[in-house]
Amino acid sequence: MSDNEELFTSRMRKATRKIHSVSDALINAKFAFSLRDETVWSGGLFVFYHIFAFLEDAKNRLNMPDFDQLFVNKILFRKQAFEEDLCHYLGANWKTLPKSNALENYLEHLQNLERENPQLLMAYVYHLYLGLLSGGQILAKKRNIFGKNNHDQVKYMDKVTDFVGVDIPQLKKDFRQAMNEIASKMSEDEKRALIEESNQVFLMNNLIVNSVGGQNKVLCNMLYKTSAVFLVVAGVVLAYRWHK
Repeated sequence: MSDNEELFTSRMRKATRKIHSVSDALINAKFAFSLRDETVWSGGLFVFYHIFAFLEDAKNRLNMPDFDQLFVNKILFRKQAFEEDLCHYLGANWKTLPKSNALENYLEHLQNLERENPQLLMAYVYHLYLGLLSGGQILAKKRNIFGKNNHDQVKYMDKVTDFVGVDIPQLKKDFRQAMNEIASKMSEDEKRALIEESNQVFLMNNLIVNSVGGQNKVLCNMLYKTSAVFLVVAGVVLAYRWHK
């Protein structure tokens, strides 16, 4: 790569900027509710577990050096962390829970890619794990600060977003470098295909995020509490006027 040539990761970021922004807004709006109700958070963990698990299991099935190279640090493997969190939030039988149609379609798409063009799975590894190291960390911090806290128990700390002991900025730098090194060996057609699939990553992420339930319950609770406060305030005002 010449000094003036644009990094492949920069090309991907520019090409996916629009759909990525939509995805970020959707995820932030959706999981803002998880600060008040863990139903939404656990639902999100459930859908993304199946995607991360597929990608990590695919690493073993494919025996593909470039795919392996993306996992620059063993701490990136999150399957077990997901499972521990899901067991905590959903109980020991969480694996028996049904998958949404959106999740089933996502997994079917990944299976088709593995059979027909496994190189494109790297788009999912790159964007999903980088997302966990970026937006996932922000969500985790918000949950730790604003989330519910049972004062009778030690607050549970999510495992899937826990990268304690690792320099996350450096890990992200190494991750991007690995992607650029892999891309440097690709043809232009292969690069374009990976960029096109990158847009598909965010589109499919949006579909499974939309399938996560629980936010309606939270909204009802919030409206109920707001209405109760309003009625109390209205009652105080009326009582003051009557006795004025």
